[in-house]
Order: sequence, then structure tokens, then C-alpha cells
Amino acid sequence: MRERAKRQDAAGYRRVTIALSPPAIEVVERVKASKGYKSREAAINAILERIGDDMFLQQEFLAVSG
Repeated sequence: MRERAKRQDAAGYRRVTIALSPPAIEVVERVKASKGYKSREAAINAILERIGDDMFLQQEFLAVSG
């Protein structure tokens, strides 16, 4: 794990601890299973990275409403 952490640090990754709700875990587990990711971390990264490229996700989560 130490070598992996060093590579991630060099690539600009940041480690954080988060608590996920049961529905969020279900979504992450479904994404993990359907896309073949090895970890929840990989699934969460894929979901969050996609927000920048997917206009529907951007509208849902990044659009300013008021």
C-alpha cells in the first residue's frame, strides 16, 4: 500500500475519509459490479470524474438553481 500511496500522491490524488449513506453505498456497489471496478474508491472516482463530461449529471448536480 505504501508504494500505491506514493504513486497517488505523485499523481495529485488526495486521501479523504467519508461516510456514505446506505443508498449511496448501494449505488457505488452497483457501479462497481456493472463496470468491473475492484474497489469502491475506483467506482466513486469514475462517477465523480464523469460529472465533468456528462451534461445531464452537470445539470443535476452542478447547475445553480434559485
